Amino acid sequence: MARADAATPMMQQYHRLKAEAGDAMLFYRMGDFFELFFDDAKAAAACLDIALTKRGADAGEPVPMCGVPVHSADSYLARLIKAGHRVAIAEQTESPAEARRLRGSKALVERAIVRLVTPGTLTEETLLDSGSANWLAAIGRAGEEWGIAAADISTGRFELIACGPGELAAELARLSPAETIADGQVPGLKCTPGKGGFESAGGEQALKARFAVASLDGFGDLTRAELAAAGGLLAYLDATQRSSTAFLAAPRRIARLQHMAIDAATRTSLEICRTTDGQVAGSLLAEVDRCVTAAGRRLLGGDLSAPLLERGAIEARLTLVGWLHEGALLRRRVREALKAMPDIGRALGRLAAARGSPRDLAQLRDGLRAATALQTELGAEDGRPPLLDRLLPRLGGHDAVVERLTAALVEAPPLDGAKGGYIAEGFDPELDTLRAASSDGRRAIAALEARYREATGVAALKIRHNAVLGYHVEVSARHADRLLSPDSGFTHRQTLAGVVRFNSPDLHAEASKVVEAGAHALAAEQAHLEELTALAVAHGPRIAETAEAIARIDVAAALAERAAEGGWCRPQVTDHPCLEIEGGRHPVVEAALGKAGERFIANDCALGPHDRLWLITGPNMGGKSTFLRQVALIALLAQAGSFVPAGRAKVGLVDRLFSRVGASDNLARGRSTFMVEMVETAAILAQATRNSLVILDEIGRGTSTYDGLAIAWAVVEAMHDTVGARTLFATHYHELTRLADRLDALSLHHVRAREWKGDLVLLHELADGPADRSYGIAVARLAGLPPAVVARAKSVLAKLEAGRDATGGIAAGLDDLPLFAAALGEPEPAGDPLVEALDTLNPDALTPREALDALYRLKALADGRT
Repeated sequence: MARADAATPMMQQYHRLKAEAGDAMLFYRMGDFFELFFDDAKAAAACLDIALTKRGADAGEPVPMCGVPVHSADSYLARLIKAGHRVAIAEQTESPAEARRLRGSKALVERAIVRLVTPGTLTEETLLDSGSANWLAAIGRAGEEWGIAAADISTGRFELIACGPGELAAELARLSPAETIADGQVPGLKCTPGKGGFESAGGEQALKARFAVASLDGFGDLTRAELAAAGGLLAYLDATQRSSTAFLAAPRRIARLQHMAIDAATRTSLEICRTTDGQVAGSLLAEVDRCVTAAGRRLLGGDLSAPLLERGAIEARLTLVGWLHEGALLRRRVREALKAMPDIGRALGRLAAARGSPRDLAQLRDGLRAATALQTELGAEDGRPPLLDRLLPRLGGHDAVVERLTAALVEAPPLDGAKGGYIAEGFDPELDTLRAASSDGRRAIAALEARYREATGVAALKIRHNAVLGYHVEVSARHADRLLSPDSGFTHRQTLAGVVRFNSPDLHAEASKVVEAGAHALAAEQAHLEELTALAVAHGPRIAETAEAIARIDVAAALAERAAEGGWCRPQVTDHPCLEIEGGRHPVVEAALGKAGERFIANDCALGPHDRLWLITGPNMGGKSTFLRQVALIALLAQAGSFVPAGRAKVGLVDRLFSRVGASDNLARGRSTFMVEMVETAAILAQATRNSLVILDEIGRGTSTYDGLAIAWAVVEAMHDTVGARTLFATHYHELTRLADRLDALSLHHVRAREWKGDLVLLHELADGPADRSYGIAVARLAGLPPAVVARAKSVLAKLEAGRDATGGIAAGLDDLPLFAAALGEPEPAGDPLVEALDTLNPDALTPREALDALYRLKALADGRT
């Protein structure tokens, strides 16, 4: 970048602001555009696919430049933020007229950075996903303890979490923050540098000041790490929001044992809220979601991400879902009422951040009014669940705010308040007078236009208005001479191609009245907007409670709707470590099959003290992985407070859920598929407890047969003898079934399959006992492996099985195979031509003529053997 001391005054100002912005792109306001210069311009032009130009010179070098219109800046900001950039907004803090009046005719307009836009500090509707929370997470540390302070400033939600050294990654995976900040490096995590404040004493003072309290006792027994994280988060919000204040509700302390622990690998494996490629479509959330409000959708995602561990809280949610499930007509009325409610939580967030609009105030008015009506309707119902009784009081209590907003606002205010028109007539008599004066002035100008036409004889004469000249008279060039004469009473202002523009004393007088009245009216409306915004923000905590109550009712009604659609049952939740499922289904797979006109095959599961480890064998594509995942998802749904896709379910509380199903290379971290598999398996063995649920699929498959079998064998023993968790273990190592002879709580099961006339039929049913074989070659043929390769595989398999049967060794007899004999330098024994010809024959691929020819060849070979 060029040196600031060699720059023009404007460039000097730019360089000063850019230094303040640091590594953030600088949006430099110039009139109706935000301009970017130098490296920012190059990066933005490439990211946004806009033209890169040059503007003048700085220190003798052309200045790269690009720009975006102010009125559509949000769409460009969204793309830059999604691409990983941060953007500093430098606004003009005075008008050009003010600058000239204060510092002379050539004065430079003052500018200042008013906001730093980052992924975790967004509030604008156009920049956010309405159905997902937008968390900013700050990580603090004190000794060996870690803490997380997480805030979604678009709704005001604020959480504090204390973590042990091994719990940090799992908590961040639950939150899935848009941005994570820290003071320095955090092992294994990518964090944005904070803005200071990451120390416990400062964090304590910042919390007290923020929430105007003398003591933090009301927020719980906060650790020093939590205080440090809170200090860093509040400092970051102050630095990024500048003059604005982000809305934060009082912090909620999330206890370690409040929800089921689910690590990042398990969340990815089970595709809880997003699929492995990052899409919501195809995830558990997408299949369960029947919410009709954006707030409900966000809450449902949070519920699925953090299933509860306290049985009473789970039962409270299930009872509310059950009540709405049984009352179909009531559920329909509730969902229709909810569907009409605006997103008052995010409207409040925008208003608190000084980025709100008259329309946001109208959303609060309409949403709070509808919430009160819903309170009245539900309050009249008999047999209400206890959770609903706790929610109902939060829906009301806004009469004063609603009355004030109803009186002040027009029915449908504009999104942009700059032009006024949002304060209702009759609310402010002085404003009505100003509007009348402006309207009378416009009528006077219209009458003046008619008089000028008559006086000049120019029927096409018009009085127009623009931002540069204001009100002016405009005639065509051929009529201009009539107004240019000295005694015409008109003053020439501007000549353009085809038209000439004039002013007149009468027009100036009337225009001044209109402009003055209009300016005063706009100022009056702006004052009312500020007063109404302050009123809403002052009631912010109460409004936030209402928004959360609406979301909770929406989630319950949505889960009841989903249960009714799919024939889901209410699970029985118990403190005993069991898991009993009858007719269990995988909700996502079942829905996909239903769209294809196919039926999902339901299966049972019964894990208890005497059979807590199931060893499941059977062919690929037989349904082992689907069965494992559906059991995990049923447990997750139950503890989230949802009905489950099963005929009956009894779920013992699961403290930690682990899924190691499938793996891929993590080349960025230098890990192969097998290394990823082993790291995840090691984490399970270290962290799982007797109250955990573990699903493991094909442990050991990423290495040699002997190593893989040995590892799988040892893992099964460790899960049974040491960990003691409820475990589903799917494998192709049939040798592991021998462990059933000595492991008392190990139970053998398999997915059924049959070969029929040379074809493999996958039944997707679970049965007791081990599989009789793996059907791997049949699956390979089904996948389209060439017939010759399939035939060779059969020959090798026959030799392997013969050796295993004779010696008991997994690879006995390999030296006798032609392939291995050749490798040892021994002569390859001659094969039987007839057998080889039969092995390579594929009857399904033969035409009638080819089949007849093959039959003659086989006959000839057979005759040659005699």
